[in-house]
Amino acid sequence: MTLYSNVIYSRSKGLIRPTRSRYVLGMDVREISRVMARQNGVINRDQAIRAGASPGFIRTRLENADWLELSHGVYANSSSPPTWERRLRAAVLGHPRAYVGGRSAAYLHGFDGVRPSRPEVLIPYGGNNRSQLARVIRARHFDEVTTDVIRGFVVTSVAETILTMSLTLRPSSIEKYVDDRLASRRLAIPQFDPILARLEFARQPGLGSLRRIVGQRADDAYQPPTTELERLLYRLLDRPELPPYERQLPIKYRSTDATVDAYIPVWKLVVEGDGRRFHSRQADHDRDRLRDAEALAAGHVVLRLTWKMLKYQPEKCLQRLLAIGKHRSRPRA
Repeated sequence: MTLYSNVIYSRSKGLIRPTRSRYVLGMDVREISRVMARQNGVINRDQAIRAGASPGFIRTRLENADWLELSHGVYANSSSPPTWERRLRAAVLGHPRAYVGGRSAAYLHGFDGVRPSRPEVLIPYGGNNRSQLARVIRARHFDEVTTDVIRGFVVTSVAETILTMSLTLRPSSIEKYVDDRLASRRLAIPQFDPILARLEFARQPGLGSLRRIVGQRADDAYQPPTTELERLLYRLLDRPELPPYERQLPIKYRSTDATVDAYIPVWKLVVEGDGRRFHSRQADHDRDRLRDAEALAAGHVVLRLTWKMLKYQPEKCLQRLLAIGKHRSRPRA
């Protein structure tokens, strides 16, 4: 009498009955089931053997079609759905050391416009870059890569993911992903510091563009969307210590028209939330200076407050406003 899978088979009597025993040839199969359940129905050969499986057990599972071999040494439970996650898990388990990277990591992080596609995994530089299931990216500094855990996958961090994607994407696409992650506060510019430090002398594609994009957003160069900036500005101006003001006021100057974020009539003070990104500020620099000069010629004073000032130094912003108002309220000699 021989035991195959969970079925007892007799050569003389044929199939007798299925067994509900959790033991197969003296092996507790529950641990294998638990491992596969945690991994989208997938297990690799090393994991199966560590869980107690013998080569014969693995061979029998494959012969009986209880398991499917997705790639060399990587098996899936035939009853598990053939999802993108199952394929990604198999791609990761197909390498001794691998993280989810590239577009697959971007999808798991929730990058806008990124959809499930051929899995991408990151491995050490000396590893085998062949895979039936995935695009393999090799990293020279694999051990220094920062990671997160998402849906049970070890995934490159947002900053590391953007670095990897910069190898193949246009600078405008990388810039969009950086700005989106900054606006959602799932990324901070200092997170790029160790990455750019370890790649100081590297010449890989896209790295120059990434350095420029990160450099433009260092310190207070990056600003959030206009709505967030205005919310902080109007919260400040609504303080009871300040006089009434008007929002989004159109003003016609001598040679230009402008709509200002806020205007305090009693002080003839224009208050602007300076929220443009670095490259936009450069392009609009002359126009802004012209508007400020026109405002001054009309007897107005312009105060520009950045998002960083409004977010982290609201009390200092209030004191500046009060000091300006004090001087603007004095009667002229």
